[in-house]
Amino acid sequence: MIAKFLREHDADFIILHGSSKNANFYYATKFKTSDPITYIAGIDGSDILLVPEMEKRRAERESRVKEVVSLNDLGYMERLKEIKDAKKAYLDILVSVLKEGRCRKLLLPEELPTYISFELMKHFQVEVVKNPFTQLRMIKSSSEIEKIRDTSNAVLRCVKWVVENFNFKTCEELRRAVELKLFSEGYLAENTIASSGKATSDPHEIGRGRIENHVVLDIFPRSVDHLYHSDFTRTIFLGKNPELEEMYEAVVDAQENAVGMIRDGVDARDVHQRVKDVLNGYGFKTEKGEGFIHSTGHGIGLEVHEEPRIGELSVELKKGMVVTVEPGLYYSEIGGVRVEDTVVVREKDCEVLTPFEKFLRL
Repeated sequence: MIAKFLREHDADFIILHGSSKNANFYYATKFKTSDPITYIAGIDGSDILLVPEMEKRRAERESRVKEVVSLNDLGYMERLKEIKDAKKAYLDILVSVLKEGRCRKLLLPEELPTYISFELMKHFQVEVVKNPFTQLRMIKSSSEIEKIRDTSNAVLRCVKWVVENFNFKTCEELRRAVELKLFSEGYLAENTIASSGKATSDPHEIGRGRIENHVVLDIFPRSVDHLYHSDFTRTIFLGKNPELEEMYEAVVDAQENAVGMIRDGVDARDVHQRVKDVLNGYGFKTEKGEGFIHSTGHGIGLEVHEEPRIGELSVELKKGMVVTVEPGLYYSEIGGVRVEDTVVVREKDCEVLTPFEKFLRL
């Protein structure tokens, strides 16, 4: 696929520079590293990973890259002594590698560090492109789906534990409990939303202070082991609130309609429109920044938010995509509610990876 992308752009190589914190870099290399390193893929199907000497053996064992070369193999230390500038010595090595590969034209992803881009522009014809790995990541392999399923199961175990042991008094206490529970099982959850009261009218308010009569609990952890995420939200009622319960009934109905539509070949925009139609049918209008004020969903994998989006733009959903379905309603004088599940697009339907009771009253 990358070779085809290079041919389409009449280029010889594409270069990525990053660590496994960068989803595209990890997807391309399958190598976990905390320090930025460089990956180069060629039109002939070749690829190379440039690493510090201390990482060479591990990269040879763990990465999916055909050739691993240490900077020392390429004379980095000698050039460092001569140039006396670590970045300049590194760039000198990088340019030499590309020239040795007879590079004529080079593709630079938009996120490539500026200091690297400027130096490469001095030596080669370059074109700045959207990272092609972003598109490749949209359709998940069976092994990727199983990794997302694994994280989803961890979320379900955690939520079940929360429901069975709910004696939390503050949003902070609930958030810490959720994140510690997941971390104890090998999953990292950060900025978990545990929001209550009128603050829930802000979809991304993480929650502060005392828990009132409902909580929006939005959990989106990743595995520490395989790095894949899941995403899940339920609105938990701790007392009676007719207005919020009516809103929640509407979003659950809207979500069920959306999930019922999702399959291979469906336009994501049509799914989003169905959600809006259902909510409008309940009388919940969206205007002046209140109501249903975000998209219906997004892709999920190595990042919490990735392509495709289920929103206003036309995007064909394809078998193997993993997306969230998360309608919500938000009114500043009342509060907000949301329900969310992670689903896999199948040929004739979709599979919900986070099946859990929708209506939770404690």
